[in-house]
Amino acid sequence: MRPQPTFATLPSGLKLHYRVQGNPDGPWLVLLNGLLSDTTMWAGVLPGLRDDFRILTFDSRGQGRSDAPLEGPYPTALLAAEAWDLFQVLGVARPWLVGLSNGSALSLELLTEHPDAFPGAVLTSAMPYFDFALSLKAEHWAHCLEIGGPLLQFDAVAPFLWGDHFLEARHGVLRAYHQVVTGGDRPQHGNLHQIRGTQGWDIRERLGRIQAPVLLLSGAEDLLTPPWKCRKTAEGIPSARFEVVPEVGHAYPVEDPKGFVARVRAFVTEVDRDLADKHF
Repeated sequence: MRPQPTFATLPSGLKLHYRVQGNPDGPWLVLLNGLLSDTTMWAGVLPGLRDDFRILTFDSRGQGRSDAPLEGPYPTALLAAEAWDLFQVLGVARPWLVGLSNGSALSLELLTEHPDAFPGAVLTSAMPYFDFALSLKAEHWAHCLEIGGPLLQFDAVAPFLWGDHFLEARHGVLRAYHQVVTGGDRPQHGNLHQIRGTQGWDIRERLGRIQAPVLLLSGAEDLLTPPWKCRKTAEGIPSARFEVVPEVGHAYPVEDPKGFVARVRAFVTEVDRDLADKHF
């Protein structure tokens, strides 16, 4: 039987859908979704993380089962602030952050605004700002969603999201999944407000505030946030490491969940070991 959805009410009154699972005695680890997705995007990585971590997954405003206020757009900084409020409501202390794409942007916001609150982060497809080219793509996707619904929007975005072989092998499944996540009885204004809330986001001048170690991963076949743009994020963070993953597109945790889990676990172990060595 599938678990019943759980909801937390933030101080603002907004209700966010969330789920806590894994090892109750392990360190907290928070998985932050990309745009036009929900918590199910992490299904492939959860089996490799549950034994060692206490895991929080949640939908930001406009995603999944969470509230989608009519007034928008939903700025990236607002979504990050609401994630922080959720941590306080649930008692999530010193969590590791693991983000994909816009989830990585939220993570960067959290790391800059609360530099002492996180032991580290693993972020995939993390650009330091929403540049002109990316803004054009995002507005095109929003327009496709408005005039043709989730499937037309998927056809517009798919070539940018996935590596060539992965997309060819799983195109039908990915298209159907996208329709379920963004379509059905879900209000489209939530998706549109999330997309348009990214416009103008820029964290370049604040990256130097980040104190925690950060592993930044970029797919070699990522056409949406290509490695040369993501490298700029690493250059602005004092304790950052940048790695390009071969034969992977934009959504590494979905395309190769086992490989992604291995990198997360190895980085956490390395950071914990370095911290322990400093205490001797």
